[in-house]
Amino acid sequence: MRNGLHTLRGQLSLPMTAPLRSQLFNGSFTKNFRVESIHIFPVNTINNDTIVIMHFDDVLKTAADANDNAQFGWSTMDYGGGPVIDYVDPDHIIVNDLFVSAIAANPGLVNYIIKLRRINTTLPQAILDEVKSKLQS
Repeated sequence: MRNGLHTLRGQLSLPMTAPLRSQLFNGSFTKNFRVESIHIFPVNTINNDTIVIMHFDDVLKTAADANDNAQFGWSTMDYGGGPVIDYVDPDHIIVNDLFVSAIAANPGLVNYIIKLRRINTTLPQAILDEVKSKLQS
């Protein structure tokens, strides 16, 4: 980690049977992370429209749902020639672990890279963000 930046990268095998868990919780509720960006890109040229979802809970996500408070970032890829579109809710703080789910039109692999920034928060702010991530819409 340099200057508070941390990168997660790898491949997701589709279809997923459980979300990928990135263990970020370090035992301190005041040293947390914020996702700055997520990008996905193909492993090969096989046509496979894909959506990757970042979320706070350990439940496999099967749809991008902005009403689900556990979801806070999405990246979509259209292998038919459309642009890759990335969305990250700027009003999120990862207090515990980060989970990643992906859905695709066909089985295969997709690459991902997630850029995180370490941030310091107060204990009340961390508690509020943790509660907010678990609220139901």
